[in-house]
Amino acid sequence: MMTTKSILLVEDEESIRLSIDYQLSKEGYDVDAVDNGEDANKKLVMDSSYDLVITDLRMGDESGVDVLQMVQETNVNIPVLIMSGLDYRSPLFKKAMELKPCGHAFKPFSKEVLLEKVRNCLEGTD
Repeated sequence: MMTTKSILLVEDEESIRLSIDYQLSKEGYDVDAVDNGEDANKKLVMDSSYDLVITDLRMGDESGVDVLQMVQETNVNIPVLIMSGLDYRSPLFKKAMELKPCGHAFKPFSKEVLLEKVRNCLEGTD
């Protein structure tokens, strides 16, 4: 029996957050969804054993870069998948890539793409 993988999802846009939460839960993942970096930080402080963090890059107060840094400070072994509606040339995206996320997905993406990226991150392959 495979243990259920736990994923922390950080996405400020409700429709996207609910959709991804639903898709991942349906695949058997245990999803904890929050809508901002501050709540993500609280979750990480309480439980730093997530198998994966998925974060949007551009959010209200804190960016996905902030979330990425928080994760790396809390538990360097947790892979982070970034989602972005930004262009790959944007400074924020470049800054995120410097922090070596396990992968990235440009919005809008299909369910198949999302699940493949999640699996790759959890398996530690790029």
